[in-house]
Amino acid sequence: MKFPIRTLLVLLLLSFTLNACDSAEPDHDHAGEEELITRVVVTLTSGTDTITATANDPDGDGTGFEIDPIVLSSGTTYSGSIALWDDVNLENITEEIEEEDDEHQFFYTVGGGVSDRVDVSITDRDSNNLPVGLTFDLVVSDGGPASGTLNVVLSHFDDQPKNGSDRSDETDVNVTFTISLQ
Repeated sequence: MKFPIRTLLVLLLLSFTLNACDSAEPDHDHAGEEELITRVVVTLTSGTDTITATANDPDGDGTGFEIDPIVLSSGTTYSGSIALWDDVNLENITEEIEEEDDEHQFFYTVGGGVSDRVDVSITDRDSNNLPVGLTFDLVVSDGGPASGTLNVVLSHFDDQPKNGSDRSDETDVNVTFTISLQ
């Protein structure tokens, strides 16, 4: 009786082992892997003036961001950059986005009372000449004081192709900074 039970166990184990190997799994290392992002840093530079605004989300769940306001000068053009960090695992997520730029794109949306006075243009491109958004120009037109928002969304393109204009179904970051114009 022991031999048939042992044989049955071996066959069962072999069956589980063979079924665990799925050839339909994606062939790249980061497929389906969602980044943990706890800190988003936007840096804007105009001449010798540098503005840094940080959004902190200590646990990385995307719901508890503590966000610095951004104060901009009217009639000014800023060179911008964005950096992302996983402070829990001590990882620079920006480097991963640079390495996988064909799978990522930032979308910058200006809203509120500054939407007609602030323009954001992405300046970096991936190998397919599509926008990435790690660097950008932000232009503020002349005018009086105003306030509004800058929404930053990082789309991750694993399951659908990146076309340079549409967001993906997978969002790695969605944070909104308040903007004041002086």
